[in-house]
Amino acid sequence: MLFSNILLAYNDTELSNKALETAKELVKANPEAKIDILYAVQLAIPTYTSGIVIQETQDKMNEYAKETLEKALSQLSELPNPIHTFVVDKQPIPAILDHTESHGNDLIIMGNRGLSGIKEFFDSVSHVIVQKSPIPVLLIK
Repeated sequence: MLFSNILLAYNDTELSNKALETAKELVKANPEAKIDILYAVQLAIPTYTSGIVIQETQDKMNEYAKETLEKALSQLSELPNPIHTFVVDKQPIPAILDHTESHGNDLIIMGNRGLSGIKEFFDSVSHVIVQKSPIPVLLIK
């Protein structure tokens, strides 16, 4: 088998749900293959915001992330494969790259919005992941 430890970058968008379906199909052939589902939560909060507001906002974002990952888990419930979820307080690019390094993933699956031109270089998480990842990346359009 070409992979045994998949990282699925997930945020409940249409593209990440397509990526989830792709991961589901890939692991059906290998019941030992592991899936890590990663949701990156990083708030860009102005420095003048009070600490209480920041903590409340972070707590709500983390709660939303956990609910989102529960939804993803329910879509994979019939699989015998080991599935782990992770909520990380980082920007998506370092969250994905750091996770693959620390968890030994051998494939990243993620959505790709199909940005082009200058937007691809400044706004595309998937573009940077493809450029910097030491492991294969499967992009889903």
